[in-house]
Amino acid sequence: MMLRAWGKGDTDAGEELFSIIYDELRALASVHQRNRMTIGPTALVHETFLQMAKDKKLDWRDRTQFYAFTSVVMRRFMANYWRNKRTAKRGGDFETVVFDDSIAPLFETGIDGEALDQALTRLDSVDPRLSRIVELRFFGGLSMEETADHLGLSRRTVTRDWGMAKSYLAAQLAR
Repeated sequence: MMLRAWGKGDTDAGEELFSIIYDELRALASVHQRNRMTIGPTALVHETFLQMAKDKKLDWRDRTQFYAFTSVVMRRFMANYWRNKRTAKRGGDFETVVFDDSIAPLFETGIDGEALDQALTRLDSVDPRLSRIVELRFFGGLSMEETADHLGLSRRTVTRDWGMAKSYLAAQLAR
């Protein structure tokens, strides 16, 4: 129960946990590297873990909850990255990303990362559950079963909501 120990402030447990889950987090971050982010998977993992380590009041129940929280931290980091990438101060480069849920590509075309974050924010205002499912699946790399378990929903509900979320995001990003 290293997750719980780390959540209670045991930094040794946090360091040991990091060494154990590092490869898994790096594989997840590699998906986003394929999305043409210029930050490497190693840096993304380190930044995500550092942000998580700053919160001293973490109470991890299990692996799924840990990755659910990781998905939020990674999304926020990447949203800031995309936003900074587009600022005029930095040349306003337009980068596209391939929207991938770590299982199969959702769309054939590239997607502007900042536009994706804005579409997710709009989706959150319309239906927070759909937005959360996208975060868990895309940013957290959770399976349908893990997502359903974490949210206390049936797999069928998550599958249906995942389809609605993808349709909503496709329509928003096509504009």
